[in-house]
Order: sequence, then structure tokens, then C-alpha cells
Amino acid sequence: MSRKANGQGYTYKVGRSYRTVIRRGDQSVTAMAPTSQLSRQRAKEKIEKLPKLLGNKNALPQSKIALGTYLFTWLEEEHKHQIAHSTWKRYRALATHHIVPVIGQIPLRKIVPSNIQFVLTTMREAGQSPRSQQQARALLSVALGEAENNEYIPSNPVKKVRIPVNKTREIEPLTIEEVKRLLETYKETYMSARLHIALLCGLRQGEALGLRWQDVDLVNGVLEVRNQIQMIDGKRQLTGLKTERSRRLLVLTSGSVESLKFHKKLVDEMRSGCSSQWQENDLVFPATDGTPKQSTIDFNDWKRTLRLCGIKPRRLHDARHTAATLMYGQGVGIEVISRALGHSSSAITSKLYVHSALKPQVEAANLMNRALFSI
Repeated sequence: MSRKANGQGYTYKVGRSYRTVIRRGDQSVTAMAPTSQLSRQRAKEKIEKLPKLLGNKNALPQSKIALGTYLFTWLEEEHKHQIAHSTWKRYRALATHHIVPVIGQIPLRKIVPSNIQFVLTTMREAGQSPRSQQQARALLSVALGEAENNEYIPSNPVKKVRIPVNKTREIEPLTIEEVKRLLETYKETYMSARLHIALLCGLRQGEALGLRWQDVDLVNGVLEVRNQIQMIDGKRQLTGLKTERSRRLLVLTSGSVESLKFHKKLVDEMRSGCSSQWQENDLVFPATDGTPKQSTIDFNDWKRTLRLCGIKPRRLHDARHTAATLMYGQGVGIEVISRALGHSSSAITSKLYVHSALKPQVEAANLMNRALFSI
């Protein structure tokens, strides 16, 4: 959805009806009707009745509008341009399906912690995962935090609502033997470089599919992660990364450099064979016509490589966990691993991405043995 001009508004479906929200300066109105056309008409009639001067003391205070109106307006006109498109889509879906239907009609200034908790409880009873509940709470926390900063409300009620507990999904990264088997089996094939990027560099899928040759220095063995492929308005597009920390430099292993050199030759051959049908995007892992590769096709390639090597199924994201665990097992520090993966903090790396790496613990035990028990 493209950004609407101030005063134009936007319309969305709610059940069997349509709701239109129009904002003029700091003022907003909402109207519902059986059809989108009637909804827009009613909203325009309302907005025309508002005071023309935004500074007029009789203007409708932002705090008097309903939470749903405020939330959708804030998402569309402000927050949308501060976050990744996929995050915005997720937030808007949470607002549309789980937040606004439950508490959307309550005036913004009357929202209290129990209202927020009711949303989370309703989501839980409807079978929504703890992660979805966490995201809904996070959305409300940021939105109402902005309302507090703008003095629309005296305080953010979300601060007094506990974060839903998420049971950690047990993740089983690949063993070093399995990684060696994959890399050896697919050496000098089209999948070789993709496996190196996933298992040794730990790039997210979108980052790998958005990697361009101009960001890969095969002479010095370095690559820069600075883009990703995202689905925006039904099209796969190259976009920037979600956070500044996600943008990073990685030093490649010699094996990864050789694999990428061979892969570049394969891509050049693919380009030559495609002739005039090729669409140049400088991608390291393009589709057969040079366009961004579909994530589902990339995932299916991953599943097939595991199956043919006799390795039990894993998520593609588990390759990222594997990279972290392999680095940690070889004595690489958590902070270095965190930067390599592009995490916002090393705490995330330590808690979620390092699994069953015994070597550092064995070395620690040996140090203690020498300090305490050697004669």
C-alpha cells in the first residue's frame, strides 16, 4: 500500500464492512459503511466538519480518537517508513486481525493495562503462538510509547503488561561431520557456494539471496552484507537491511573463496545461455533468468541437499545456528560471532544461537585442572 497524502485517507475491510480513516494534520476521523465508497464518503463529510486551523483550541484532541484509528494512522503514515516492509506487513496484520477487533473502539486515552492483557489472552485462546503475542505487545508498546511522547496519553500502559513466555524451540544444528559431508559432496556444483554462505557465514536467507558480486571481494576474501531480498507488493525486491548492525563485513575461509570463484563461472555460463532473456541484477544466487530467486525454491534446494546426503531435515535457518555453533566450538568469542551474524547484541547470540559446543568448555575444564590439581 502506497503512502496516502495528508487528508486523502485510506480504507480497509473489517468483517463485512469497510472502515475509512482520514487524517488532517494532527486530527483524524473514522467512518464505517457496508461499502468502501460509502465509507470514504462518510469519512470525508466528517473531516470537513473539523476546524480548519490545526492550532484551533476547538480541534479534536488526538487523545479522544479510538485506539484503532490512531494505530492504523500511525502505522500507515509514520512507522511504515521506519521499519522493514515485511515487519510493517506483520504489524498491520496483527492490528487488523487481533488488536483492533478486540479493543480498537476504546478511546486512546482510556486504554489501560487490562485492555492490553485482554488482547494477549484472546490471542492465546484463539491458538496464536507466544511469539505472535509478543509481537502484538511490542507493536502496542511502540505505538503507545509514541502517543506518550506526544502527550496524547499520560503514560504507556503496555509497560505494566508482562511479556508472554515463549517456549524455546529445541534446535539441533548440523554436526561438523555433517557439514564436512555436505561441502565435500557438493564441491564444484551449483549448491557449493550456497552451502558455504549458509553454513560457514551464517547469512539469513534474504541476505544470501540479496548478495551481489559487487559486495564480494574474491581477491582479499571478504564480503559485505548490506542488502536483502524481500517480497514487497507481491514482487521480490532488493532492499536495505533491517538494522545498522545487520550490515557487516565477513572474512571468508579459503574454501569459501574457491567455491565462490567456481560459482561465478557457473553464473556467467547461465547468463550466456539465457541470452536476451537475462535480467542483470548482479546477484550471486539469481534465478535462471537473473531475477531474484524465490525463497521457496531456495529452501527446496536446501532440503534436497540434506536428503541426498542422508541428513535429517532441518530448517534453512538452522544453517545459521550451525555457523554460530561451529565458530564457538573452534574458540571464537561470542562478540565476534554476534557481529558475524549481524545480531543487535551478543546476548541474543549466546542465548539462542550457540548450541552444544563442548570444546570451549573442555578447554575451560583443562585450565581449571592445571590451576587446581596439577602438582
